[in-house]
Amino acid sequence: MSLKRKTYLQLAVWTAAALVGGAAVLFAHLISSVQGWYFHFFTGHPYIVTVATPLLFVGATLVVQFFGPDAKGSGIPQVLEAIDQVHDDKAGDPPWRSSLVSLRTAVVKVISSVVGTLAGASIGREGPTVQIAASIFAWIGRVTRRIAPEVDFQTFLTAGAAAGVAAAFNAPLAGIAFAIEEVTEGILGRFREMIMLAVILSGIAALAISGNYLYFGHPSVSSPSLDLFPETLLLGVAGGVMGGAFARILAFPSMVNLPDQAWKKALYCGILCAAIGLLSGGATAGSGYEITRKFLESPSIDQWPVFFGIEKFFTTVLSYLSGMAGGIFSPSLSIGAGLGFTVAKLFHFSNFKVCALLGMVAFFSGAIQAPLTGVIIMEMTDEHILIIPFLLAAYLARRIGKVFMPVPLYRFLANKNRKG
Repeated sequence: MSLKRKTYLQLAVWTAAALVGGAAVLFAHLISSVQGWYFHFFTGHPYIVTVATPLLFVGATLVVQFFGPDAKGSGIPQVLEAIDQVHDDKAGDPPWRSSLVSLRTAVVKVISSVVGTLAGASIGREGPTVQIAASIFAWIGRVTRRIAPEVDFQTFLTAGAAAGVAAAFNAPLAGIAFAIEEVTEGILGRFREMIMLAVILSGIAALAISGNYLYFGHPSVSSPSLDLFPETLLLGVAGGVMGGAFARILAFPSMVNLPDQAWKKALYCGILCAAIGLLSGGATAGSGYEITRKFLESPSIDQWPVFFGIEKFFTTVLSYLSGMAGGIFSPSLSIGAGLGFTVAKLFHFSNFKVCALLGMVAFFSGAIQAPLTGVIIMEMTDEHILIIPFLLAAYLARRIGKVFMPVPLYRFLANKNRKG
């Protein structure tokens, strides 16, 4: 490749990455504003909002149904499917114009996610951000090919997906881990468990012998020591069971016995979500970020609703199965936090905030089976001192989750779409 083409290619990647960062921030602000409107309306008129919820569910679903069917759901399986199309294409001309990663689909994704958020659906913006980011990279890639035809479609989409995760969570390491673990699973798949187990066991041995230490000294954070292992083991198992069941239901929606007609299915899901939302005081709406952060920053566990994790579990399942656009990434973390708080409350664990973080990692790893990506909680909360408990909880949860779902959820859904 000539110097001119290399320079043009680098400029294309920089441009795409900058656009993704800007789009992710704008999308986050939009969803946050709409979420704020929902809570404002719910506080003042809870019964009116409850009645409106099923209708908005139908609206969010029909937008997808009529204008962009590939915008349905999370968005991550669609990106994986688009990457897989490169291998399926025998003519050697990658499907750059695939509707899975088109700007039209990205726009429909935004509209449906906004309507769903206004409805109080339990959906996140992270999965949609990944599909939007991949669509931007695909668009830039199409333009770039006019000068550099050797541009690799798979590389562009993988970079876009990773950039989307990093921008959505403001967590660069999460983007790298996601790309390695989910998008290019085949590279790491054979070695992932052995690597994790080796790191966990060596870390536990070092912790037992030398205590918690940092190479360049200790920050002003209390050491978790080995006292956290009961909580870690308990939440690793619980997160694996709940996460595995969650993934199983999403993979096989026939288990829920919903109507076949799109509008009727959305209506039923909306009615059930509205009822749960009313009972929870609106706590189950949206990604769950606001309520989870609120209780993580509170000094006491007394006000934590003990059934939040279960309520969030069901509203997330119903929101996803309704057929609207919306992610499960962030809601999964909220469900896990609810699980951790509930376990801490039931077993009278004093370190309830640590339990919430362990619950996040465990449920996410059990549901998505991406334990290294799950440990991004460390990056998002700056709790690097908990790395060994996080890894142990993630490892246990993934092993148990595989009993329910032998194939990881995102990969299963991508394969299902290709065959369907």
